[in-house]
Amino acid sequence: MYRLLPVITALTIIMSGCSILDGNNHEDPVARVFEGYLYPSDISDAIPAGTSSQDSAVLAKRYVDTWVKDELMLHRAEQALTDEQKDFEKQIAEYRRALLIFSYRQKLLQQKLDTIVRESKVQSYYQENINNFLLGQNVIKGTFIKVPLTAPRIDELRGWSRSNGEDDLDQIEKYCISYADKYSDFNDTWVYFSSIKMQLPMQISQPSSYLRYNRNIETTDSQYRYFLHVSNHLPEGEVAPIEMVSDDITNIILNKRKIEFFQDLEQMVYNDGVTRNQFDIY
Repeated sequence: MYRLLPVITALTIIMSGCSILDGNNHEDPVARVFEGYLYPSDISDAIPAGTSSQDSAVLAKRYVDTWVKDELMLHRAEQALTDEQKDFEKQIAEYRRALLIFSYRQKLLQQKLDTIVRESKVQSYYQENINNFLLGQNVIKGTFIKVPLTAPRIDELRGWSRSNGEDDLDQIEKYCISYADKYSDFNDTWVYFSSIKMQLPMQISQPSSYLRYNRNIETTDSQYRYFLHVSNHLPEGEVAPIEMVSDDITNIILNKRKIEFFQDLEQMVYNDGVTRNQFDIY
């Protein structure tokens, strides 16, 4: 079996910029499997430029290990499979054919597909398919604050946290810069309640019912005090706000355009083939 030292030596020479005689026949191999040999020049391309000697040796050994295992597996496969099982010409031809068609379609798609989806299109799709956008879980707007138990002016913070007033939010932000371990203002963005709930040291078994009657949540653990103010709430099963699903709708519309584009392309090519008498069906 091969040793690591020749690998390190060969890679040290390569990475330092020193040349070995051109051609594998003039190099000392670093590994052999049956009649196949691995040479330092085979490994050098797998080592990124600027890699340290130590890291180069690690990468080289990993490359050699993989090469040996692959060559051994290849030898076993060559022995175990019949000539028919080893004949991949048909599969390769089919793969090439599919790859060419795919590349041609993608080229035309990039050149000609309209990727601009106007807001009016999103709105129309949303209204026409509104029952497809029901919430799978509760969403909320509001603020979340986490402060150490030793934080000062807790009564003031409690009062600010229960208000959506611009001045109070400004006070919260200034306070949290100095004292909070975490502060999130999502009054303008819907977020899943589960993402906030997991940060609270308390169990809430029925979120929809709980949020219906609790818009200001305060709790503590051994180190922190938590404040959650819910300024708005939509329960599971309600229609999702359009701003939460607009990206999904945009992708749906674009995917439909792609499908229609490919269908039109295939029909156009077919019609052109008919016009030019490029095929016959017997």
